[in-house]
Amino acid sequence: MSSRDEKLEFMKKVTILVDTREKKNEHIIEALDNLGVMHESRKLDYGDYSFTIENRDFSRSCIIERKADVDELYNNITTDRQRIEKEFDTIARNAVQCRLLIENVSGWVSLRGYTLPELTADKQGRKVRNIGETVHNTLKSWQCGNRYGFGVEFSPDKQHSALMMLDIFFWFWRNYKQQTAPRR
Repeated sequence: MSSRDEKLEFMKKVTILVDTREKKNEHIIEALDNLGVMHESRKLDYGDYSFTIENRDFSRSCIIERKADVDELYNNITTDRQRIEKEFDTIARNAVQCRLLIENVSGWVSLRGYTLPELTADKQGRKVRNIGETVHNTLKSWQCGNRYGFGVEFSPDKQHSALMMLDIFFWFWRNYKQQTAPRR
């Protein structure tokens, strides 16, 4: 079976788990509905999204933490840093795979160059404009294997976020199946 056929089969069987605390995700739910992909709202131990398939729950092993934009992530880093670091630490200690999905950013270069239209005061009262560089440098540090070890994915258009999530979950599931298949 080709990976395309496997992916179509996966989309028929998978249920995407959405954390009950996840906000402003109507675009993701709508995209899943349009694709005919089942989803369920449930309190997850960590992260915003995970999945179940064939009576296997991957909510503690493969998760996605979603941020709607650079502004949200900058706010987490500067005003709620202890909470977000604690969450990434918990994920790193428990999950096999974590992906941070940042919407409305096309990649590392655009993230680093992201600036606010005008100066704004940060938590320490400093005037900042280039919040993208702060986010970029923090994420580069955090994603190292000796820190939290997560991967970063970018969704330049929030309409593609659901497809990106499905892709991440599909490849995790596919590799899981291969690793647990009986050896010949």
